[in-house]
Amino acid sequence: MGATNCPETPRQKMITMMYLVYTAMLALNVSAEVVNGFKTVGNAMNKSNENIAVKLDDTYANFAKALENSRDKVQDKYDKAQEVKRLSTELGAYIDSVEYTFVGMLASKAKITPNPEDPKEVRIIEFKNDDGTTNLDSVKEAMRIGGFSWIETLDNNHKGTRFFLGDAEGDNPTSGAAIELKAKIMEYKQRVKEILGDDSVHVALGLDVERVELNSEKKPTSWEMLNFNNTVAGAALVTLTRMKAETMNAEFDVVNMLYKQISAGDFKFDQVSMISRPKSTYIIQGGTYETDINVAAYDSHQQFSATINGQTRTSNDSGSVHYSVVCNTLGPQTITGTAYVTNPDGGVKEYPIKDSYFVAKPLAVVSLDNMQVLYAGIANPVTISVPGVDSRSLKPTIVEGKATIAPNPDGGGPEKYIITPTAGSRKIVINIDGTINGKTSSLGKYEAKVKEIPEPTINVGGYENGARVSRSDFSDGTRVIAMKQKGFEFTLPKNSMRVTHLSISVNGRTEEKNGDVMDAQIVSVIKKANRGDKIFITATVMMPDGKPKEAYAVYTIKK
Repeated sequence: MGATNCPETPRQKMITMMYLVYTAMLALNVSAEVVNGFKTVGNAMNKSNENIAVKLDDTYANFAKALENSRDKVQDKYDKAQEVKRLSTELGAYIDSVEYTFVGMLASKAKITPNPEDPKEVRIIEFKNDDGTTNLDSVKEAMRIGGFSWIETLDNNHKGTRFFLGDAEGDNPTSGAAIELKAKIMEYKQRVKEILGDDSVHVALGLDVERVELNSEKKPTSWEMLNFNNTVAGAALVTLTRMKAETMNAEFDVVNMLYKQISAGDFKFDQVSMISRPKSTYIIQGGTYETDINVAAYDSHQQFSATINGQTRTSNDSGSVHYSVVCNTLGPQTITGTAYVTNPDGGVKEYPIKDSYFVAKPLAVVSLDNMQVLYAGIANPVTISVPGVDSRSLKPTIVEGKATIAPNPDGGGPEKYIITPTAGSRKIVINIDGTINGKTSSLGKYEAKVKEIPEPTINVGGYENGARVSRSDFSDGTRVIAMKQKGFEFTLPKNSMRVTHLSISVNGRTEEKNGDVMDAQIVSVIKKANRGDKIFITATVMMPDGKPKEAYAVYTIKK
């Protein structure tokens, strides 16, 4: 049977759910668990796309049989279905070319183990032509054989923005692969709606690239900025895989709607095929697998029944048999059954049902947004998510070590938190509870190292430690400024380090004062220094964690 009158099909919901889970991973530093998560979801979505392709082939085969039986009645709808197929194939090929080009930027070759049972068997696929350009056919072959598994740079967050959004600054880029892709998708949707005519309102095409959403700062943001601005490579590739899935899903629903427009009573029932439409084929352990079973070319006013894995159901008002089961057993799972359809003459014909899905163990993912460790005494932003579980149902708690955890006051989504370890802490362990099907349980733990903020440095009069200076560079009122070490990329709160005491020695004479500003007495000592003399400065710095630390600088008088 064709698509039902609903705003979003179950398969689109599945694709959207899988993608939204991984948008929570878009952090500057991505852990190995998150990178593996990208690989798992990317490969699972590729497998789902293969399943959709098989079902599309079945639908087109049904159309061909219908054409043989009643060419006059079917020809128009058949020609439109072929046009939809052509448009969808072209868009899918374009998405593939964008993906292969981007992968070619991330890697110059692929090192793939085709057979997991024989890790010594390794295949190397080079991507570069003699002129230095990327051979997209080679990338395609690597993706076909190894999927996402071989890509080692899924955590790269530098190359994607320019490739997808071009060099333009601001929130409205006008060039780049994402801009071109968006234009092609909008053109595709417009053409498909024209082919469907009035029935286009009954098909949810997905591919909502026109929609404007709020970003983490509550500002309206375009589809391309949300998905590709400062996005790690793994998330960008998952987005492209998702768009390919949504294109195939749109094609599937449009072609089935065209098929539905043909009167099913004109055909023999040996043309009927069963279509399983699962909400998701990737289920978290404890979650529920759900699918709607439909009959192609079947009178929607007549009910049919089906027995699936021992459960017998009757079709509902939308012409679907709904089947669901709670998933507790890990690994690949299969549903099998039989649909019983009544022929016009009152006889009952049986049709086989078969589909598959995968049950995965919940994986709690904690990504430290700024650094690879937590720093004591200050607020550390983190992202906490569990693939397949609504982030709003998660409850993270500190179960080992001393720290506080709370939602990020700056927003960004329900997966954003702030962790503040207590000064002196060395390690904390976070437990993540979550609710699946009304049952709350631990979905994983995460251990994070805690370090003290590195020793500060000081800058005097604009000069760093070790500089050669003139006596005239220092005067009454010159400030001694505390700074974080070079290479320490964590963003500290403004003015969170301050100098509380100064000690300055020149030629054995030492002057001290409270505060961070040199006074006339200190400057008078420096003025008496000769060329080549050393100025030794010791500053007591109050750190963001409330602990004082000493910082030192030595300057040499040059004239």
